Amino acid sequence: MAKKQYTPEEFKAKVEKSNAKKENFSKVFLSSIAVLLSLVITFSVVSLAFTYVGKAGQTTVVSGQVQGGASTNVDNSGSNNDATVPSDDTTDMSSDDVTDAPADDDATTDAPAGDNNATDAPSGAVNADQEALDMYKKAVAAARTKSKSVIRVKDGAINYKGIAKAGPLSGAASTLMGMFMAKDEASIKVKNEAWDKTKLPDASALTLNGVQKITRVEKGNTYVITVVAKNATNPKTNGDGVGSVAGVIEDSQITGAIGAVPLLEINNINIAYENVTAVATIDKATGNLTALDINAPCILGLDAKIPLVGSINGAQVGIQVITEYKISY
Repeated sequence: MAKKQYTPEEFKAKVEKSNAKKENFSKVFLSSIAVLLSLVITFSVVSLAFTYVGKAGQTTVVSGQVQGGASTNVDNSGSNNDATVPSDDTTDMSSDDVTDAPADDDATTDAPAGDNNATDAPSGAVNADQEALDMYKKAVAAARTKSKSVIRVKDGAINYKGIAKAGPLSGAASTLMGMFMAKDEASIKVKNEAWDKTKLPDASALTLNGVQKITRVEKGNTYVITVVAKNATNPKTNGDGVGSVAGVIEDSQITGAIGAVPLLEINNINIAYENVTAVATIDKATGNLTALDINAPCILGLDAKIPLVGSINGAQVGIQVITEYKISY
């Protein structure tokens, strides 16, 4: 068969069509690589929430409301502090009065100068707060060393506050998070898996300076102690506050996780933890920690320079890690 002869115009058109196909393929290929890289970044970040040892669990903070027992509550978050004393010994204070605590408690509640409507936390309440913290720390330490078994009942993450910002790659990031995060708390699956007791959060460095709020409530044969850490950005593992209440993601883990991606640059990593909460159930008779629920919400922000995509500044993802443990002795 004779080879078809093209006129100069036809040949030019054929070459242009071929080049257009190549260019289109190149754009699709580069876009696919860019999306893949974005998925690698997001997956690396999300994976940390699932693989890091001290993940967090759900709870409801008890604050000033007591059912079935006494409660103490001190709020160190910067707002006016309040204190709730046992219901049988509730004392009202007028704007000009200084009221002594019951005879067996030398605490005094003074109204701060310049604000007759606010009350300082009584020293007795602070002491009770310290007692609750000491009980919590002792119980956690014993669980890490003396418990016979730790079962991780639930462990998972949800998208905190719906935050998923990655510029032109936001859609890809949201899609991936939908694959690896639960839709909501109720969707987190029960695992009931054996867990290494030494991987429970280490509370040894925790002090009241790192605590936003703490409560202790009597419920039958147990105490339920709720600890809310002060909000912190880039906290360190086992440091006072967030790092002692829950496992935390550190920037070195993120840079290490994506280090294998060539030419990828990550800068200005900020991991802001908000209202990280631990709820401990402690047996009255033994002081043993029998359950620990941790809820660790954070907003991870960073700047990224991605090959074939360019710079993405102010990228953010909200991660809320929820974990529940049962401990036996």
